[in-house]
Amino acid sequence: MMASSRFTGLFLAGLISVQGISSSQAQDAHFIVQPQVVNPDLPAFTATVGGLGNGAEFMRSGGGFEPSVFRNRLAASSDAPNTIFADPRQISNYDSWPEGAFDGADVEVLRIVDGVFQTVRRDRVAQGGYHASGWLPILPAGQVLSAEATRWNVTWDGFNRRGVPWYYTVRAVDASGNLSPPAMSVSVTPPPKPGKVTEKLPLQKLSVTGKENGSLPMPTNLSARLTVSGTALLSWDPVPGAAGYVVYRSDLPPERQRGYSIELEGEGAPIRAGDMILLRKKFYAPTRAEVATNRIWNASATASTFGVPLLPGMSGDEKMPPVQLVPHEADTPVQDPGETYLHIDLRGGKDIFLGRYNVAGPANGYYPVLNPDKTYRFEIWLRGQGQIKARFGIGGVYKSVPGLPAEFSVDSQWRKYVVDFRVPPISPDNKSVGQMGIRLSGDGQVDVDNFRIYQTDSDFMDLRPEDRSALEESGMSALRMHMFIKTKQGSYDLSQLTAPAGVSPQTGGHSLPQMLKITQSLGMDPWMQVEPHFSAEEWLGLVEYLAAPFDPAKDDPKALPWAAKRAAQGHPAPWTDDFKQIYFEVGNETWNRLFAPWTFAPMSDQGRLNWTKYTAGEVYGLYQEHVLSIMRQSPWWDRLAAKIEPVLGGWGINDYGVDALKRSPSSRVLTNAAYIGGWDSGEGAVRQTPEGYASVMAYAPQVMEASAKRYHDAMAKIAGGREVILGTYESGPGYELSGLNGSKVSPERSAEQERVMKSAAAGAATLDSFLTRAMAGDRTQNFFTFGRGNLWRSHARLEEGGLPYPSWDWLALFNRLGAGGDLLQVDAVTVPGRDLPAYKRRQEIKDAPMAAIYAARKGDQLTVVVISRAVPDVPPGSDGRMSVQVDLPITGAKRLTRYHESGDYRAENFTGPQTRIQSDELNLPAEPGRLKIGDLQPASAEVYVFEGVEFAE
Repeated sequence: MMASSRFTGLFLAGLISVQGISSSQAQDAHFIVQPQVVNPDLPAFTATVGGLGNGAEFMRSGGGFEPSVFRNRLAASSDAPNTIFADPRQISNYDSWPEGAFDGADVEVLRIVDGVFQTVRRDRVAQGGYHASGWLPILPAGQVLSAEATRWNVTWDGFNRRGVPWYYTVRAVDASGNLSPPAMSVSVTPPPKPGKVTEKLPLQKLSVTGKENGSLPMPTNLSARLTVSGTALLSWDPVPGAAGYVVYRSDLPPERQRGYSIELEGEGAPIRAGDMILLRKKFYAPTRAEVATNRIWNASATASTFGVPLLPGMSGDEKMPPVQLVPHEADTPVQDPGETYLHIDLRGGKDIFLGRYNVAGPANGYYPVLNPDKTYRFEIWLRGQGQIKARFGIGGVYKSVPGLPAEFSVDSQWRKYVVDFRVPPISPDNKSVGQMGIRLSGDGQVDVDNFRIYQTDSDFMDLRPEDRSALEESGMSALRMHMFIKTKQGSYDLSQLTAPAGVSPQTGGHSLPQMLKITQSLGMDPWMQVEPHFSAEEWLGLVEYLAAPFDPAKDDPKALPWAAKRAAQGHPAPWTDDFKQIYFEVGNETWNRLFAPWTFAPMSDQGRLNWTKYTAGEVYGLYQEHVLSIMRQSPWWDRLAAKIEPVLGGWGINDYGVDALKRSPSSRVLTNAAYIGGWDSGEGAVRQTPEGYASVMAYAPQVMEASAKRYHDAMAKIAGGREVILGTYESGPGYELSGLNGSKVSPERSAEQERVMKSAAAGAATLDSFLTRAMAGDRTQNFFTFGRGNLWRSHARLEEGGLPYPSWDWLALFNRLGAGGDLLQVDAVTVPGRDLPAYKRRQEIKDAPMAAIYAARKGDQLTVVVISRAVPDVPPGSDGRMSVQVDLPITGAKRLTRYHESGDYRAENFTGPQTRIQSDELNLPAEPGRLKIGDLQPASAEVYVFEGVEFAE
C-alpha cells in the first residue's frame, strides 16, 4: 500500500511497521519542502549531565569531610495545637530512625490557603520530642498466624544490631480482625552469629483492624529463648476464640515507647490535617545509636544518609578510633575548604583507613579503568599532633604500581600532600576491583580534609580534555544539572550547594560554582535542578549568589554573604552576567515515587469556606509558584528575572504537568520525558531482532507524534493567550533496568538492549523523534545524558574507544547545522506505508509512512534531514531500501554535502568503534530544486546541506 497525504506541523512524521505490505510493492517516496515556517529560530538541543568533572568518577562522595544535611517532607494526618501527627512509616522511615533522632530539627509548616502556599509556622522539634517507637508487626500485612500456632521462630539479618535486647509481644486476633491486648513483653539479645529459621509455619489471610473491642484476652505465658541454631523461639498459651495471632517487635520496652509524633518546642498556628511539613537538621558525625534503629543498624543506608564518606564506619563504632567534624578556622590555609574537617584521635592504638573501591579492570564494566598512558594524582590536606604516619596505596587490581605505596610523616601544620602515579597495563579480561586510600597510624591526633584523586591533564573537577572536546562539538545550548537531585533525605543545604567542588558528599562532590564555571566555559546556559526543600532564607540566598554584584573593595561581606562567597571563589561579577538564560527546575520528576520524599501529593485548600481539592500536579505548580514568590522578594530579583526561565516537569501519560502549569503562572516552560522505549514505555528490553529494530524506528510517529499533539492540544485549551514553551526534560533511547519497578532483565537481554539502543538505527530514530516534536512546536528538548558507559549515556567508555553513540552524534550534527534555523513545512506526496499494530501503550496506525523529511533554513543554508524507518525483513522478505525525491524551494546553490553513518543500521560503538558520521561533498544536482536519493539505506538518517542557496521567491 502507499500513503499519499499532506503533512504539516504535527502530522509530518510517519512510521514503519512490523506487519503489512509485501516487498514487491513500490518503495519510492516523494516529498515537497515548502517555504512556510513551522518552528522559527529553532533552539539547539540541550543535554542532561549526571556527573561531570575530572575526578568525579573516582570520588563519588566528594572528598571533603562535611556534616550530613538531613531534609524530609511529611504530611500532617490530624489537627493538633503543637504536635505533628503523621503516618508512622513517614516518621520512622519504615523503622529506620529511632526515638529522638531529630530532636532540635527545624520545622516548617506549609499550607494552601485560597490557592497560595503559605508558611504558617516555623519552629523546632522539642528536645525529647521526636517520637518514633512502638510495636511493629513482624508478619506481612494482611496475614496472621493460624489459631493452632502458638509459637514463632525469629532470627536477625546481617545488618541488624546485635548485643542489645530486642523486645517482642503477641496479640490474638478474632475473626473480624479485632485485636486482644498485647501479651507481657519479652526480650532477646541476638547472638553474634544468628542462625536460619528452618520451620515455616503456615500463615492465613486476615485483615487486622488494629482495634481492641474486648472480645479476646491477651495471650499469656509469652516466653522467648535462644535455640542452639542461633534463632529465638517465642511461645505462648492459646487464647480461646482466637482466629490467629500477630507477632510484634520493638527496639524499646513498652514503658519507653512513645508512639509516632513530633512535639514542637514553641507555640504558633495550630497544625491542621493535610499540612505539608518540612524537617531540616544537620548532623556532625553522629553515632549509629543517634540515627539508626536496630533494624538498619549496619545497613548501607545508615552510613550513606548520616555518615562521613571515606570512613570505614561511623563515629562510635567499636573498631573505629574516635572521630569528629570540627569547623575550619576563618583563616585556614586549606584550599577550597568546606565547613568542617575530620579530626581523628589515634592515641588509643587504633589506626584508620580512609578510602573506597573506585577502580577496576576493563572487563568489570562498572568501575573506572585507569589508563597506563595517563598520570593520576592523589592529594590530601593533613595536620598532626604527635607521631603520625600516612601511607597511600592501591589494593586489588592495581596493587603493583611503581612508587606505591607512598609513605610520609605528618607535622603540626596544615599541608597538602601529593602523590603522582601511573599504573601498568593490565589484561582486557581483568574484572578485579581496586581500592584507593590512605592509612593513618601512630600515637597522636590528625586532622584531614580534601581527599582527592584525579588525572593531571586538567584541574580537579574541571572538564577532562576529551569531555570538553565532546561537549564543545555537540553544540548543545544548555546543560541540565542532574547531580543536585534524587538526594532523598540525605541532601544538601545552600552552603554545600555553593561550596567548592569536592565538598558536598550527597552531590558527588559537584557544586553549583563548579557547574556554572564549566557551563560558562562551554558557551552554554545552565539548567539548574534544585531540590524543593530549601528554606526561604536559602532561596533568597540563592538569588543573591546568582545575581547580586559584589565589589570586595567596597561591599560588606556580612551584608552580602552569598555574593561575597561567590567573589571569594574568583567570580565577583554576578553569574547572571554570563548567561543568556538560566533554566530553573525545582526537583526532578516530582510525580515519581522513586524520588520521594521530594514528590507531591494531592492537598486541600484550608482557606475559609474554600473546599478546593488540588491534584498532585496542581500542588506541584502551587509549590513552584511559592518558591518563585519567595525569590521575588530579593532585592536582586530584577537582575535574575531577566534571565531565569522556570521549568515544570510533567508526565507524558497524564495531566500532571498541565495541572502544574495552571497553578504556576510564573512558569513558562512545560516539559515531559519522551524516551524511545525502555521502562517508561512499559515495553520491556528491546530485542536485537528485525522486529526489535523496527519497534525503535516506529517510535517517533507512533508515540512521539501523539504525545506532542496531546500536550499542544491541552495547552491550546488552557493557555488563554499565555505564552508557553513546550518540550522535553529528558529524551533519547530508553532502557529497561532490572529491579526498576519490579522488572527483571537478564544479562543477555541487557546486552541486546545496549546494542540496539546504541545502534545507528537508534541514532536515526532519536533524530527522527526530536524533529517530530520540533515540527509539533516543541522548543526545548533535552538528551539524557552526556556521559560514558552503558544505559542512558552518550559515549562509549574510553577503554572501548570513547566514541559518541549515534543518537548523540546525530543530535550534535543537527545542532551545528540546523539549530538557529527555521524549520520548514514538508508535504508528503507519496510514501511507502505499512500498518502498525497496537502494542502496550502504542496505538494502532494504519498505512504508516516509512520515511520522513525535515528541512531547516538558516541564512543561505538549507539543511535537509532524510529518515528511513524501514527495516530489512519487516515484513519478511523485504530489503528495507527505497528511493526518495525531495522537491526544494531553491533555484540554485554553491555547495552540497551529505552526512551519513559509516556502518549499517546495526553498527554501534558500545562494544568497540564501529560507526561514525561521515561527510561527502557531492555534485550539485542538474535540477537544483530536486534532490534525488536512489538508494536510501534502511533504518538510517542522512543529512544534506546546501550552502550558498538561492531560495525561490
